[in-house]
Parts: sequence; C-alpha cells; structure tokens
Amino acid sequence: MASGRPNIWPTMTAIVAAAFLFIALPDSARSWAPSFLRSPTFHLGLDLAGGTQLDFRISEEEMQQQVDSIQKEIDGLTARGVAGDSIILLQNQLRSIETQRTSIVEAIRTVLERRINSLGVSEATITPSYIGNEKHLLVECPGIIETQKCIDTVGKTIQLEFKEEQTEPTPEYEKEIRARVQSVRTRLKEPGESLAKVGEDIGADLGVSYTTEARYFRDQLPKGLEGIWNRGPRDGILPFDATVKANATDSAGQPTTTDVPGVFLVEVLRARTATGRLVNEAPKAFDILQADDSTLSHTSHIEKKLDAGVPAPIVQAIKSMQPGALKPVTLEKGAAILFLRKFVPGQTQMRASHILVAYKGASSAGEEVTRTKEEALAVALDLRRQLASGTKFETLARSHSDGPSGKEGGSLGTFGLGTMVPAFEQAALQLKTGEVSAPVETQFGYHLIRMDAPPAPTGDIASYELLTIRGADAGSRAVEIIGRLQRGAVEAREDQIVLRTLFFSLLPTGWKDTQLDGTHFRSASVTMDPTTNIPIVQIAFDDEGAKLFEQLTKNNIGKRLAIFVGGQLISAPTVQQAIVGGTAVITGSQTFEEANALATDLNTGAIPAPIYLTGQRTVEATLGAEALAMSLKAGLVGMVVLMLFMLVVYRLLGVIANIALLFYVLIFIALLKLPLFLFSHTYIVLTLAGVAGMILSIGMAIDANVLIFERIKEEVRKGKILKTASETGFNKAWSSIRDGNISTLITCAVLFVIGTSIVRGFAITLATGIFISMFTAIIVTRWMIRKVADMPIAEKMGLFVSGAKARQNP
Repeated sequence: MASGRPNIWPTMTAIVAAAFLFIALPDSARSWAPSFLRSPTFHLGLDLAGGTQLDFRISEEEMQQQVDSIQKEIDGLTARGVAGDSIILLQNQLRSIETQRTSIVEAIRTVLERRINSLGVSEATITPSYIGNEKHLLVECPGIIETQKCIDTVGKTIQLEFKEEQTEPTPEYEKEIRARVQSVRTRLKEPGESLAKVGEDIGADLGVSYTTEARYFRDQLPKGLEGIWNRGPRDGILPFDATVKANATDSAGQPTTTDVPGVFLVEVLRARTATGRLVNEAPKAFDILQADDSTLSHTSHIEKKLDAGVPAPIVQAIKSMQPGALKPVTLEKGAAILFLRKFVPGQTQMRASHILVAYKGASSAGEEVTRTKEEALAVALDLRRQLASGTKFETLARSHSDGPSGKEGGSLGTFGLGTMVPAFEQAALQLKTGEVSAPVETQFGYHLIRMDAPPAPTGDIASYELLTIRGADAGSRAVEIIGRLQRGAVEAREDQIVLRTLFFSLLPTGWKDTQLDGTHFRSASVTMDPTTNIPIVQIAFDDEGAKLFEQLTKNNIGKRLAIFVGGQLISAPTVQQAIVGGTAVITGSQTFEEANALATDLNTGAIPAPIYLTGQRTVEATLGAEALAMSLKAGLVGMVVLMLFMLVVYRLLGVIANIALLFYVLIFIALLKLPLFLFSHTYIVLTLAGVAGMILSIGMAIDANVLIFERIKEEVRKGKILKTASETGFNKAWSSIRDGNISTLITCAVLFVIGTSIVRGFAITLATGIFISMFTAIIVTRWMIRKVADMPIAEKMGLFVSGAKARQNP
C-alpha cells in the first residue's frame, strides 16, 4: 500500500500559505470572516495613527526626604537605647525604599501601563529615558486625541489605598444615588447637554451603565420599564425605577442571575415599530409558517399514546429522536416535520391493593406501632379470615392498615414491574384478579395483597408537534423548512422599541474609602510559609497604621479588603480574623514571581515618588495617515523597480526571484499583524521608522537571490545543466549569505539595545525582514528552481543565462 506521508508536507505548506495570504489581505476584504480571522490587523504607532506623547519626570526628592526621616528616627531610637521590633520595622522599611529606588522606573512604568489600559489603548509604548541624573518615562498613546483626559488619568500621583467592601444596600447609599440621578437630570436641562454626552462621561463609573442604543421587544423590557412602551422621542428623557438581570454565582459556585434594582434615565430613539423577530421555539414557528402557507398544517399532541392511530413513520421517527430534535417524516400523502417534546417508552404495569400490618422495629413503622412481630402475624392471619368470611377489603384496609394507602382502601394504584420490593412483587404476580394472598413478609411488616388488574404492557407515550406538508414536493420542502428553522430564518412580526438608557444601580458593587493609606505603610516583603512552603507577602504598618488596620480588619471579618495602587485594584484578600500588631500576611500567590510582583506594587504605592509632566506632543491622525500613505507608495514603487531590474538582468530566474519576493512581502505583512511568537499578547507596533526598516529590508531581501543567481550563471556558463548548476550555486553562495545577514543582525541588536524607541522599531522590522528573506531565498527560491529544473523548459538555457555553453554531463 502506498504511503500518504509524502503528501503531508505539501498539504501543510499549502494550508499555512493560504492562512498567511488571508491574514495579509486588507481588513475590508476579511469583513465576512469569523472574528478570530478578522482580528489580525496592523498596530500603528504614534507617528502613523496619531495620538498623544507625554514625557513624565520621576521625582526622587520626596523619596530622599523619607529616607532621611527614617534614618533620623532610627538614630533617635538607638540613642535612647530602644531596641526590638520598632527599630527592625524601620530598618526593613529603609531597605525596602533603597531596593525600590533601584527599580523605581520599572515599577512606575507598570502602574502607568495599567492606567493606559483603562483608557482602552492597547498599542501604547512606555520607554524609560535618562537625562543627566533625571529619570523620565516617555508615554506614547496612539489614538488618544483627548490630551487632557490622558494627562489626568496617566499623570495622577501614585498612592497606596486600603478600601473596604460595600455590597449591602443602605438608606444612605440609596439616598446618595438618587441625589446623583437628580444632579444628572439637572445637568441634562442645560443647553448643549444630552443623554449621549452624559452617558459617555459617566458610563464607565462603578455602578453606572450606559447603553447607546438598545432594542427591546415587549417581553424583553426590564421589569419597571413597561411605562416606556407607549412613549416616543418627543417625550424627552424619563426616569424609571426598574430592575435588571445581572450574572452572579450561587453558594455552590454555579452561575446564576440576580436582580439588581436601580434608576433608569431613558430616551426613546424610535417609537415601537413592527419588526421581524427571530423565532427559536418550534411550536411558535410552526404556527407562523401555517399562517403564511395554506399547504401547511400544525397540530400539537400532548401525552399521545402511540397506538395504531398514529402513522407508523411518525412512531418510528419518534423512537429514534431525542427530545428537542427536529426530523422530516415521509407520509403516504405528503410529508411532515416532527418536533419531539417528550417520549416515555411503554412498560408492563399492574394494579394492586394491600393491607399492611407493621410491628415495632419494622422499616417506616410509626411510633404508635408497639406490637411484636409475632403479634403482627397473628393480626394479619385474623384479617385474612375476616376477608374469607365476606368482609370488604377496603373496609379492613381503612381500619387496620398501617400503610399510607389505608386511607384509599389499600389501593396502590397502577405501578410497573420492579417498583415494589421483590417479595411483594413475586407474591402479587402469582395471584389471579381479585385473589388475596396469605400474609407476605417484607421489611415493612406483613402484607395481605389483592390483585386488582394483572400485569399488562402499556403503549409508548409521546408529546410532539407536527407540521404536515401537502403537495408533490413535500419531502424537499420539509428539508428546506428545517434548514430555515435551524438557521433562525423564521420571523414573527412584533413591535420593537429603540431606547438610549443610563442606569444607576441601587445595589452597591464597589469599595469604600478608609483612613488607612500609604502614609502609614512600612514595607512589603516576600517570605515562604513554613507549613505549606508557598510564597506569602508580609506587610507592616507604623503604630498609627497598626491601630487603623486592626479596627479595619475587626469590622470586615469574612469580607474582602481591597488594596489599590495608583487607583488600580491589585489585590482583594478576604479578612479571616482581626489582625493586631501592625503586621499581616497576604496569601493566594501561587508562585514566587506572583508574590514578588504584589510586594513590588505595594512598595511602589507607599514610596513618595510623584511624577511630573515635563512635555507633551499631539500628532493628528491625518498627518499619520499621510505619512503612512507616502511610505506605502514609496515601498510599492521601490518593489516594482526592483522586480523589473530582476527580470531584465536574470530573465526567468528573475521571475522566480520576484515570486519569492511576493512571498516575502505576504509573510512580512502577516507577521506584522500577528502577535509575537503567535501565542503572546505582544504585537509589533508599526512606526514610521519601522516602515523605513521594512522598505529597506525589501531591497535587502533580493541580495541573497543575486548572490545565488550569479553563482548559478557561473556554473551554467561552464556547461552544466540547470539542476546541477543550481545546487552548486546555492552551496557556494550560502557562506556569503550567512555572513552578510549575521553582520546585519548584529547591527540590529546593537541598535535595539542602545537606541531610542524609534531606532528600536527600525531595528526590529529590519531584523524580522532578514529572517524572512533567508527563508524565501534559501527555501522558497530553491524549491522553485528545483521544480523548474525538472521541466522541459530547463533545456532552453538562454532563458536563464545569456551566453551559456552547450550543456555537458556533470
């Protein structure tokens, strides 16, 4: 049997090539594709996308003042002969500050990065810069045009804050929220204000939700908004107390929903209008289809016995289906679509009655039962004699049976085989209709059993919906209708209203400020738990902070205590008990790196190292677009000229080189759109310098082909065939290609290490281009030449090299 292995690599190569080609297409050409295929796109830098550039200086004066103050306090305690924990805490804090001073730039950069992310900027770059003894951070935010908003968010002082959880509604909190709503309503009355403008301003605040445009059918309106249904755009902005559904987690950790009360400010954008609504419920869809087509008929069958009155094809289909499924069925006259709700297979059932005589200690015997087992048997035998003398079974059951069925005259109703305990069932199956058994012992006591109806099989029972289709093409129409149902292509005409809403939650979901902050914080350090050997973060406060922390933990046992650095939540541990002494540990870190990052954040927030804006620059997006367009035009012209040069000089080899160059460009574009190493969250940010590096690399990409082709020409002119000449040419050119590219890569590495962000962008794109060019020259070009060398056209050496000699055997 022939192996399929030789086809694996060509197939995989074709798949990868198709993927790269698709990713390299413009975003507009991929609008129809799934989201994961549309997401790869260029990430433009400040000079191409426009945006804001901010230069922040890190002040270390306050940090030095704190060091001097702590050292003075240590010297004072030492002079007075004080020893112990007080001096140790101060020394630890001093060491922490000195450690933080060496990494203050990176620590503050991390905080600024969080702040920038909160603005929705994903391609921002933060570059450290040193001017003399000053430390600076250069922040570039592509796309941010509101410069003041960027400055206010990024440049505010970094502080360490401790906040307590606030989740229980209180009258004070509700009063505060309603006052805020009233303030917003007052603002909306001012000229130039609108719900859209206010919503954009405060919609991201905690407990506030702004929706630009929401479409509701009547049953989708939040509870309490029903009054808006008959309103229109002329009614203005209206307030409503209403309740929304929010995702939550129950006590077992399972996802659920909860009601969140709040206040809506609602503006009707479009009054209710008849609109198509997708129908996902088969019965409702059947009714709609029936109303639109006289050849369709919908019937509902609830708890239907599948007897001879039900067509055999329907019975067979039901038995092969799962509840909730749709299936076409061919009938004698036409066809049908079957939707199964429920199916209960038939079973063997019988009816019986019994009188139970229990005894003390029997299963399920009540406390009122005091007779012994022997006495219970005697009573059962006496009752059987009374039945034999003509006493009614029901009468004795009501007066003497200890079972719950005694009230019903002993009747157990209809039950299937296997329902009763084995001894009971075996005795019952041996009786004829109306016959009463001798006392039968089970764990419940002694039974006198009467057979009311012998075992008989029952038919299958099903609940289903049937859409019958008449006509010659009923079968094909059934399949087509099922396709419509599965695609959600069946619509009902219902009124829909379009609203703009601003919702204020009356259920607290945030954090409340406390008096404890970074001024009372000493230090945070990472240690190992001696019991579990898991890293923990140990924190310490000064005397005043210890008192505040003790009271704070005492008031919040079982609740979370949030730690904010620079306005960003970094940890929210749960308080297990009141903590005294001014020291505590934070658990939950799985690795030492995670614990160290938390300690660094805490120390960063506690150290007084404010940042000051020393420069700013705004680049309009239009200027960036013009620069990008000019760069692309230059690159395109350069590539066309280069391709023409290769065709003129190297003829058919030039065609191969140009194809490889196109491969190079497609791969380069795709890699610029994809994350680094494919699975990271870091992208290459394309700047104007990066575009320059890309254009330069296109020219350099052809260098390897030039070296290879010159070697091939030398071998062909010696009389060798193309196949031999190409292999020899590649081997001879490889050392030159390798050495030249290595030297360029070394230059790129030097530029990246010592250069600014602009130079780094140039170095990265140039280095990326070198690696791609080596792939296209050594792999792609060589593969194409080998394929051409095996074709008849390889005999015409004049198409490859001018002045070639007659070929000879190698």
